[in-house]
Amino acid sequence: MRIGGGVTVIRDFLVADLIDTLHVVQVPILLGRGVRLWDGPEGIEERYDIESVASPNGVTHLTFTARRSPA
Repeated sequence: MRIGGGVTVIRDFLVADLIDTLHVVQVPILLGRGVRLWDGPEGIEERYDIESVASPNGVTHLTFTARRSPA
């Protein structure tokens, strides 16, 4: 399932532990004011494996994969 939405929607799903894989594209450009994605959700580093891939144009792809206990 794919989720579409802004920062508030993503944060709500992260806090509810409902995201298995999250792909964030970080672009080094400032477009004025906005809502910061990482203000709020705590413990992301402990719950997700994080892969970062930078491209020559400065764009960074971050992939968060949930660490799940075997069933």
